[in-house]
Formats: sequence, structure tokens, C-alpha cells
Amino acid sequence: MRKSPFQVRILLGGRRLGKTSALRAVEWNLLNPSSNYPRRAFPVLINLQLEQPKDLDNLRYILIARLREGIERWRQVPLAEIRQMYRQFLGNITGGEVTLKFLSQLDIKLNFTNTDTEKRLNNDSFRLAFLKTTEELRKLNFQGVCFLIDGAEFIVKQDWANDAWAYLRGLKDTDTAIKSCLGLLLSGYRDLKEYQQRVGSPLLNIAEIEWLGALSEEDTRQLISDRTEQENISLTEETITSIIQWSGCHPYLTQQSLNLVFDSNQEDSRDNLIDKLLQHHDKDFSAWWNAEKISGCFSEDERTVYFALTQNRQAKPQDLAQSTGFTRVKVTEALEVIAGTGVIRSHDDEFYTLGSRLFEEWVKQQ
Repeated sequence: MRKSPFQVRILLGGRRLGKTSALRAVEWNLLNPSSNYPRRAFPVLINLQLEQPKDLDNLRYILIARLREGIERWRQVPLAEIRQMYRQFLGNITGGEVTLKFLSQLDIKLNFTNTDTEKRLNNDSFRLAFLKTTEELRKLNFQGVCFLIDGAEFIVKQDWANDAWAYLRGLKDTDTAIKSCLGLLLSGYRDLKEYQQRVGSPLLNIAEIEWLGALSEEDTRQLISDRTEQENISLTEETITSIIQWSGCHPYLTQQSLNLVFDSNQEDSRDNLIDKLLQHHDKDFSAWWNAEKISGCFSEDERTVYFALTQNRQAKPQDLAQSTGFTRVKVTEALEVIAGTGVIRSHDDEFYTLGSRLFEEWVKQQ
């Protein structure tokens, strides 16, 4: 991202796997004043599940509003104190007044269409605001903007989704003034993936797609080490190994396992701790398993493939195709989605292994 921030990328991963944390990490790395890359992008993190734009014009306004607020926060923090003040920097939200003031200076009129004073920008107004803002950013040693859009599934569920993706692609493809200084990183899960397959989204067709997965064992051990140092608590190698096995190196499950271990009595047996974890994660696992057929989680086919994988704990797609009666293509797509939740692990797409023993045990009890 630091080397080429002005591209279109999509980050896919299941619930609780760390998409928002990943976007936060990208945000901070792009802001890092010690970066030596020649073309820096000013990052703007936007949570669409929170913002819930009403239409494309409203989305354009939100993009500019959050960009202007981000710049205002950046100006308020002395450069030498950025590293120490990161959390305060993110929390210091100036609000919409700076946006409204800026737009009025550009002689941009907002459309107020209802009693909620819904704010919208048409294409011309958006372009003017964006280009004027990038002029300011160059004086701050940024050569453009990268919008980090969390919860992009929100758009694919709207009837104006195709218009939004086509518009954003147009900015990247044909708008010569904007395309070289605009980057996009969108996060989501299967709704975003399936939307691309279903309608051939013009924006997603030009995007680089990355899947999040479980951590490596080395990174998981580092996470455990960092947490034990913060809590000033020592753990035995047996306990650390047990946490890695039962969490399957899933970042969320690892963190929650550590919380329980830190808060538990020393006399608690491993079986008792596992029972507590199963109870604690019942709603999480139920959502992942998706027996209620909630949008965005495992389908019946994916549950079948996971069950087949539990028989040997390691298998190739062709083996699972034979045991399930599915085509290899269907099995491969199912494995991709399951691995995106972090409960199984992909090994160069040649074979897959079970990850979290905690989730596996929960499934066996259903």
C-alpha cells in the first residue's frame, strides 16, 4: 500500500478476522511521517455500515466530508507528536462544520431535500472539492487521497450499487485530473465477492483482490508475547501451545482466549476453560455456521465441505469433491469462503487443513 497507494484494492475476510484493524494499520502506515516513498496518499477511513449513504450523491458528500475532517485533524497535531498522539488524532473529530465552511468557500451549493438536511454533491461539485483539496494536500507532502472504505457490502445491497461502482471506476479510468491521485481500498466478505460474480461490477473488475486469513504461528506467538508483556503475566509453553491449537491462530479467538486465561483462576482445568470459551463464542460461531441462513456467512454447501474436511483434518480439493459429490469448482469456491473466516487454512491452494479446534468442537456439538 505504501509503494502504490493509488490503486483499487479489495480486502475480503469473514467477521471478526480483522478487516477494520487492517484498514487502521494501513491508515497509520500511510500517515507515518517517516515514510520515504515518493508518492504519499492521505488516508481517509470511512465505515459505510455507520455512514449508510442514501444514494450516490450522498456518498460523494460523505467522501469529501470525511476527507476535510481528516485534514483538519492532521493540521491540529504537531508532526513531532504524531506517533505518541495516534489515538487522540483518530478521536479528535472536528465534525461537519469544517466541511460546510470549505464547500461554501468553493461556492458549492448543497442539496437539502428533506427535513433531515440530507447532504449531497453532484459530480461537478465533488470534482471541484476533491481537486481543491488535493492542492492543499500537496503542500502537506501528500500527492493524493486513498479512501479506505470499510463495510463495502452496504453498497452492494443498494439499488444504486451499479451506478456507484461505475462512477468510481470512471474516476479511475477516464478522469485524467483525478485518477492518478485517487486510491481505493474496500473491505468486505462474501456479499462483495458474490456481487462481482453476479453482475460483473465495473469497479471490482479492475481491483486487486486479497483475502485475509488466520495468522501464522510465528505471528500468533508474537501476539501472545505482546499481550503477556502488557499484562505482566507469564504463561507456560504448554498454555501457549494450547491457545494456538484451540484458536487455530485466528486473531480474534486468540485474543479472547488470552483474556479468559488472564482472568481465570489458576486452578481452572483446560476442559473448564474450553467450556467457557465455547459458551462465550456460541453466538459468534452460530453466525459463522449460519444455520439461520443469514446473509454473508456459510451456505449449506460450505457447511457440507467443512464437515468433510473434519474427517481427516487435511485434504485436497479433489479429495473433498469426491467425498461430497460436488464439482471441484464448487468445492474450491466453498473452501475460499471458509478460509476467509479463518477457521481453516489454505496451503497454496494445494491442500487445506482445519484451523480452530474450538470452532471444530462447537460444530461437532450441533
